This record gives sequence, structure tokens and C-alpha cells, in this order.
Amino acid sequence: MRRGLSLIELIFTIVIIAIIFTVIPKIILSLNKSDKFTIRQDALFNGFSMLQMISKLPWDENNTQNIDILHTNSINFKCDYNTTRRIGGFIGSRNCKDNLNASAISSDGVSDYNLFNDIDDFNGTDINASYYKLHINIKYIPDSVSYSGQKAIFTLSDTLEPNSTNIKMVDVNISYQGKRGAIKQISGFNYISSNIGQMILNKRVWK
Repeated sequence: MRRGLSLIELIFTIVIIAIIFTVIPKIILSLNKSDKFTIRQDALFNGFSMLQMISKLPWDENNTQNIDILHTNSINFKCDYNTTRRIGGFIGSRNCKDNLNASAISSDGVSDYNLFNDIDDFNGTDINASYYKLHINIKYIPDSVSYSGQKAIFTLSDTLEPNSTNIKMVDVNISYQGKRGAIKQISGFNYISSNIGQMILNKRVWK
């Protein structure tokens, strides 16, 4: 003999189904939010890591083989051709004895194995991940200085400077593509790099 459902069993079944259809969408929504947070966290970490890596490179292509402070089109902080030193410099410090000029910002000297060997080589680089993109822009910015008595007042700006100055700005922009195809910016990092010559390590032979 076939046994039918009682009213109580039917009510319990309806309640369970209602709970399932209420909870599951919330779980899915929570998982989606968690995925978005993870993706953004990964994007920020990679953007900052990229900026750190760029900051370790030589300031200019002419610093990859030479430690000189480079001559620029800026009238501020000039390196004297006669003394071969910048104001405040001393003999034995980084100087401008070889009279080299700063180069234009471009991918101007990719080293062996297609590796970037100075800051400029990253200009205009796009790094595409699954859900986000890193866009890197390098530009000269004004290095204006004024004086109040004996105190120097520096003015930095993120305005593009077409001519070479003593300061470059590295801009790493992090963005992702939304569901409707719109590009949305997540965040960005900036780094200021100065024309102070390339550091070298002195070596001594142990005997």
C-alpha cells in the first residue's frame, strides 16, 4: 500500500526548499565578492612589486654603463662642466666628468635576452593578467626650485615635461575591465627618481 505525505511533512519540505533558495544565492554572492577582493589584492601586490623592481634600475640608458650625473635641459641642479661636480659635491663622489646627456624617454636600449635595463624601457608597457591590467608610464616632471632667504623650496608636479629634467616620475596604473566592458581604475602607485648618478660597489681582493 502506497503511503502519502502528511501535512506536516509537506510543510517541512517547503520550509527546507525555501531555506535552500534563500541561502544559496547569498553564498554565491559572498564567493563572488571574495573572488573580487582576492583579484584586487593580487593586482595591488603585483603593481607595487613592479614599482619596486623598476626603482632598482638605472635612471637612464647612459647610466647602465656609466656612473655619471647626467646633463639635462634643466637649469636647476646643474652639474658644472668645469669642476665636473654638482653643487655640494666633492672629489670622489658621483660627478659629471664624462659630460653625458640624459636621453629621451623611450625603450632606448633593451639589453641582452630582451630584458629592460633602465627605467625608461618600461615606458608605455602594458601587463595583462586574467582580470586586471598594469599600465606603466615614465615621464619627466618639472624640478623647479625657489629660495626664501637661504632656504630652498622645491616644487614637484606630475605635469608632463617634454624636455629632460633631473626628475622622472614612474606611474603604475592598475585597472580592470567591468562586466559591461568599461575600464575601471583600481589604484595606482607613483615613484620619483632623481638624476644622482649610478651607485657602484667597491671591490677589494682578499689575500
